[in-house]
Amino acid sequence: MKQRGFTLIEAILTLTILAGGIVGVLTLYQRNIANSDEMEQTLIATLLAEEKLEQIVHDKKYKLYPYIVTANYPATENLTAEGYPAYTRTITIQEVRSTDLITPQSGTGYKRVTVGVSITGGPTITFDTLLTQWGEF
Repeated sequence: MKQRGFTLIEAILTLTILAGGIVGVLTLYQRNIANSDEMEQTLIATLLAEEKLEQIVHDKKYKLYPYIVTANYPATENLTAEGYPAYTRTITIQEVRSTDLITPQSGTGYKRVTVGVSITGGPTITFDTLLTQWGEF
């Protein structure tokens, strides 16, 4: 007589394969969520760095080149008060040599502005720009 249906071994094997597939899908889902959080943190850090850089460029245009000095901007800003508790912004301003735009030298008319935003336990996003005294005479 022929019996229809599954044996116990077939059922256990099927459940094992399904469980392995579900674990794989859940692991992939967890990694996607972690990557999404990291990308969001990086985007926020990028926007915070660009915001400060734009403010400094604005100040150069309306408050003029001599205003852009380290004393007018905090070297380090904790951004908790602005709603970003895990972020810290750093600003450096140096007048640099015109030949390499890196080596510090006074009186050249070229200022290198670097804004960095670091995330607690994460990457640091850094932007550089060069401001000149040109066009303000």
